[in-house]
Amino acid sequence: MQYFQDVLTLTVTATTVFDAFDLIGFDDGKITTNDAPVKGFAKHPATEVGMDVGVVVLGTGRVKAVGAIAKGALVKTAAAGGVQTAGAEPANPFARALTAAADGEFVTILIR
Repeated sequence: MQYFQDVLTLTVTATTVFDAFDLIGFDDGKITTNDAPVKGFAKHPATEVGMDVGVVVLGTGRVKAVGAIAKGALVKTAAAGGVQTAGAEPANPFARALTAAADGEFVTILIR
């Protein structure tokens, strides 16, 4: 089950198609690279380029864990989609894990 708690949502005009809860970059498209800058996560899918979609930029949500993630760990984007532990010197950590998760499970993150 997916859920989110939004504190601040911005509307973006999609530059790519994406699913709900995909991580969105500052180009207003789906992130597909490791350790990319994150604007937020999509509240709804964008089924065509040019759609206006809400993106949570401050709040909590559940995303797929790539590798094990410990509760409280900083996270960054994963090239395969989802998030991974940020490690020692990430360029773009964007959230903190509120729950622990094993590889492939969902982790609740706090974007702030």
